[in-house]
Amino acid sequence: MNAHRRKLADVHTHFFGCIGAADFLEFLRGREVDWDAYRRKYLQVYGTDPRVEEILERCRSGAPGAPREFERLFVFGDEDSGNFERFQAKYDMLIHGVDSIRYSGGQVSLPTLIDGLRTFIRQIVARQRRENVGYIEQRMTLGSKYTPAQAKDLALAMLGSLAECEDADMQPRLAISLSRDNPWPAWEVTQEVAAGPLGRLLTGVDFCYFEEGHPPKKQLELFEAVRDFNRRLPERALAILYHVGESFEDKSLESAVRWVHEAAEMGAHRLGHAISLGVDPTRFGEHRRSESVGERIDQLNYDLRHKEGLGKFGVGIDAVGVAEELRTIGECPPDQRLTIEYDDARLEEVRQRQRYAIDRIRALGSVIEVCPTSNRRIAGIERPEHHPVKEFIASDAPFVVATDDPGIFGTTLADEIAWVMEHHHLPSDAMEHLVDRSWNSRSEVLTGRLS
Repeated sequence: MNAHRRKLADVHTHFFGCIGAADFLEFLRGREVDWDAYRRKYLQVYGTDPRVEEILERCRSGAPGAPREFERLFVFGDEDSGNFERFQAKYDMLIHGVDSIRYSGGQVSLPTLIDGLRTFIRQIVARQRRENVGYIEQRMTLGSKYTPAQAKDLALAMLGSLAECEDADMQPRLAISLSRDNPWPAWEVTQEVAAGPLGRLLTGVDFCYFEEGHPPKKQLELFEAVRDFNRRLPERALAILYHVGESFEDKSLESAVRWVHEAAEMGAHRLGHAISLGVDPTRFGEHRRSESVGERIDQLNYDLRHKEGLGKFGVGIDAVGVAEELRTIGECPPDQRLTIEYDDARLEEVRQRQRYAIDRIRALGSVIEVCPTSNRRIAGIERPEHHPVKEFIASDAPFVVATDDPGIFGTTLADEIAWVMEHHHLPSDAMEHLVDRSWNSRSEVLTGRLS
């Protein structure tokens, strides 16, 4: 292993999710925060009142055990696991806390916000140094509440702070998260910032948050715009980082696998989570799911396009039967729901579809980002043998291990790698391979900025 690679590289983190409980508690001291919206959502999802004001007051008064109470409320732990809504209810504490400096008199207070973010950046990078991390890519959303000028100032301020933290032992980088609904305003700002003096520290664009209702095909034009930017400014080329296959309650298991494959076909450099590609289908057991007519049509057309390849992996496609089904459902409204039955045979077919998609993704050069704690808690995957990384290892899938939100999950990159090593019985020398692969999967490397 090269000397610099004795340190770890974390290529999938979110800026706010990197903020630790102790640092956030210190940030909240002396601040007045309107917790009403946070409390309502928490109560709706968890069925209990978070009592955040009471806990904060106990912390301020120095009550024994109060900081630990705050940490339990802040961290999304094993006892919280289950779905993305539960995670978002916890994450909202950060959002509402930061809103206390984001707005003044109902208006965006950018200088105050920037000062707060700079403090968090210094704290995050300092913690990463202590945890032997030498490279970190943080993702940050430029929200729609900012004007383009404000969004640019915010991005430049973050890049400036990252530059101040950079040295021979630490390479912090930024990726800007774009809205799945309308990515274009933030994309315009991203291009301008990427081409500017601090643009070398901006290495990618990301799509995250709820994925239901947002098939990858909706971003075809945006993906092409990124490729065009990369052709024009190869020294500032941006990786496309796409969360997909993490949450798929609204579709068939086949479509959930397809979405990951399609994102890679469209040119995503790294695929966030991609649980649907590797989770053991038997975990779901015999059950029913539903998806829209539009999704079913997309799946049937995918099957026809990939008939030969799927066949090599044991998935037989009856072209005549598919054509007949397309004719039948083609007259239905696209949003009409269809019920799909899963028995043991169909679940086994899903497994073969996963392996075909992994084979294609490997050929396309995309890399899967595995965030073990995040995957276990958000998706509620309690048993290690059901975790997607088991299939990724068995199929020799191109994957890296990352943390996602180490502050909210109360984890470290070393913890995540150790979990994979321990629960999937990897030899001791595999750690060097995992660390090396992360360094080789940095956005700058995947886009060709660095050799």
